[in-house]
Amino acid sequence: MNSLENLTENEIFSKTSIPCGASFFVRLDGWRFRRLSEAVGAERPFDERFAKCLVYAGRTLFERGFNPTLIYIVSDELNVLFANWTPFHGRVEKIDSVMPSLVSAAFTIRLQSFFEKAVPAAFDSRIVLAANEDMIVKYLAWRQLNAWRNHNNAYAYHFFRKMGYKPSEIARKLKGVKIEKIHETLFRHGINLAETPSWQRRGILLYKEPLQKKIGGCETTRWTLVEDWDPPIFTRDDGVRLIHKVLEWTKQRGARNVE
Repeated sequence: MNSLENLTENEIFSKTSIPCGASFFVRLDGWRFRRLSEAVGAERPFDERFAKCLVYAGRTLFERGFNPTLIYIVSDELNVLFANWTPFHGRVEKIDSVMPSLVSAAFTIRLQSFFEKAVPAAFDSRIVLAANEDMIVKYLAWRQLNAWRNHNNAYAYHFFRKMGYKPSEIARKLKGVKIEKIHETLFRHGINLAETPSWQRRGILLYKEPLQKKIGGCETTRWTLVEDWDPPIFTRDDGVRLIHKVLEWTKQRGARNVE
């Protein structure tokens, strides 16, 4: 029996942990979402119902006690920031298994309610360390810039598909093309990429905001979950200020741990 008990030594990643006190993102990416969107008949190039499914999945993380600092939702990904505490005592295996499982389940439930089709969704997971607040801002700005590029390419791809081009032909047409050229091409055909819904261009931000209330003559702080479908640009002053404000609020909320 001792030889069987020693098999736990083969769990070589079980002790892999995030450094104590480190801030980090858990990026949860939708797996094969283009195929998934085709299976449920989603609108192209963007479907607001898909975005609402992602928001629902993000809200589930708050509601199930993970207590993230914020969640930045863009394209088919959730960027979940932990800046004041670490779930599962930093155990990477637990974080990278439980969180994508919960998000996949929540997304699938809401997807079925919107599209009336039982199609399972899956998310993969990776951890990205952020050494300080400056790196947190830079990471969010990077994902937002990536979202802007994906937004432009998605509209261009959809436009050329409607014109009858094959996917391989579109890939060749868009390879190495600058964003300005894509804008000009679509603008000539009545599509202004600067006037599309802001959540498509900038993403969606979830965070908790303090509200002061008087109860029985005493003032107390209640935390409300904010869904910002029109977030600022994170490279600008107002965007940086908002992120720092949310980080400060997180310190006020305090820490807990998910076992």
